[in-house]
Amino acid sequence: MILFLLLAVISLSVAFGFVKSRQRRQVDSRHFAAFVGFSAALVAIAAVSLGVTLTIRWFGPAYYHPVRQAFVGVFGIIATIAMIVTFVAGLLSKGVWRAALVFFVPAVLLVYLLNGFANFGN
Repeated sequence: MILFLLLAVISLSVAFGFVKSRQRRQVDSRHFAAFVGFSAALVAIAAVSLGVTLTIRWFGPAYYHPVRQAFVGVFGIIATIAMIVTFVAGLLSKGVWRAALVFFVPAVLLVYLLNGFANFGN
């Protein structure tokens, strides 16, 4: 439950940043980098949410079923690539958007860590 609350807070802040950066994406390259970063952050949040939901739905890690492993693996790869794009776009943007995009990655990694602790011992 706390994972979904944390994901909801992160996704609301990312959605707000996406809407604000969408309005200014044509100004210069730094604003466009912020728009790309928030777009990638939305993709990462969706992939992490689906991965966590599937892990919880299947009552534990997907160790023993190859289809479950494939689903969680694909969502993990998509989320990792999107987080790398978000971090790089954060480095190329400016101001508050830079901080929001750069600190997005540790926040999502915290969700992964909490998800791992939630399945510890299963």
